Amino acid sequence: MTTTTIEPTATRPVPGASRLATIGSWLVWPLLIAVALGVAFGIDNNYWLQVAVNAEIMIIAAVGLYVTFGLSGQVSLGQAGFYAIGGYVVGLLVTKLGFEFGLALVIGVILSGLVGLGLGIPSLRLRGNYLALATLGFGQVVGLILVNWTWLTGGANGIRNIVAPVVAGFELRTVPDWAVFIGILAVLSIFVVTRIRNSSFGRAMQAVRDSDVAASSMGVSLSSVKVLAFVVGAVFAGLAGALNAGFITYVSPGTYDLGLSVTILAMVVVGGASSPWGAAIGAVLLTFLPEILRPVQEYYLLIYGILLLVMVAFAPGGIWNFLKLIVSLPVQVATRIRSGAQS
Repeated sequence: MTTTTIEPTATRPVPGASRLATIGSWLVWPLLIAVALGVAFGIDNNYWLQVAVNAEIMIIAAVGLYVTFGLSGQVSLGQAGFYAIGGYVVGLLVTKLGFEFGLALVIGVILSGLVGLGLGIPSLRLRGNYLALATLGFGQVVGLILVNWTWLTGGANGIRNIVAPVVAGFELRTVPDWAVFIGILAVLSIFVVTRIRNSSFGRAMQAVRDSDVAASSMGVSLSSVKVLAFVVGAVFAGLAGALNAGFITYVSPGTYDLGLSVTILAMVVVGGASSPWGAAIGAVLLTFLPEILRPVQEYYLLIYGILLLVMVAFAPGGIWNFLKLIVSLPVQVATRIRSGAQS
């Protein structure tokens, strides 16, 4: 009787490859900060530099929603509400009470997180479309408050003349100054969200997203995970709103409508809800795309919509998964050729 030995065809790990991957994963952060500095000082057109700063602000908001939606699977259409809270808290504290911008920003972020906590707890029993409707209602309520509490918010006129912040004794006056400041914060936001995803908390959120019944049976606290995911998304949206208020020195209710919430959600979906890198790519793409299509303003909404439909139809995993597929394609082909030769 003869026995047949099957040779393993799996590719053996290359010695030192994991160490190189670890080094590369840490080198990417100073590289991204260098890119942010390059954007700040390399773009000499003031208009496009302002668009770049807006993209960096949207990156912060989008990676926050990635935690709520991509990691824990909770649909939120109320991010504009948290964005507005961050912006208006900064505007009110700086212009009416004379707070420094930095302190006002911290208070705005904390208050956004507390409101997210207050919204997340009663929303624990909701999921899917019902949760989306509840967050949509929250965003509408915030918008109505901003318009009707005229004595506090200035009504439709909003709040103007928000003083530029001073960071380490340096006042942010010019657009390149803001591009450096917000660019570094955007990189830090991606870093923090990446660490959250790789932590035990991030794995618990992914388990809840995939199957809350299975996660609960494994001892995961559904209420804690869902509420904290909501709070994280609210904190990042509040931070983005506070930075936007300081950058444009002006806040008004018209900025924080349903379109902003839908746009932030579209950034995560189009870029790829499976990774914070996808959310960042989607934020950059959907911030620049309307500006690029502005010369064909009559048709730009049509083109914009078609492009989004094409992306969703042919790359349902988002741009990030599509790029990963393209990069891994040569490796997959080489593996199949090697397997065929061995058989």
